[in-house]
Amino acid sequence: MKSPQDFFTIYKQSAWDKDTESMIALYHTDVVIFDMWTQGYQTGLAEWSTVIKDWLGSLGDEKVNVIFDMIEIHEGNDVGFGSALITYQAISINNVIVRSMRNRITLGFIKQENEWKVVHQHTSSPINADLQAILDF
Repeated sequence: MKSPQDFFTIYKQSAWDKDTESMIALYHTDVVIFDMWTQGYQTGLAEWSTVIKDWLGSLGDEKVNVIFDMIEIHEGNDVGFGSALITYQAISINNVIVRSMRNRITLGFIKQENEWKVVHQHTSSPINADLQAILDF
């Protein structure tokens, strides 16, 4: 990535194309992930790569349309911070949205050798009074 802003474009296209290598390339070797699913916490690119491959590999004929809203980026010389709302839409082979959900995403970036990488990612969702995630807000 030439800038932290590139994350949003590359991530969206990688998800749509089911391009695991392109998506994995967004992340630093020492990435820390706070995710909403299954384990909830991954460290290191090897562990996170497995999650990405499992997710994109599980889609079968479906595609994933990713929509980012309310993108905010704060960038220094070699450290950056970003946040957004992220919507995932599962698209059937007939171009129909079969399910969707919305999360919040926070990203920490570092710049090394003129390339930006995600070193920290946190996804979350608000919860209701019954402590259930609200995935459509």
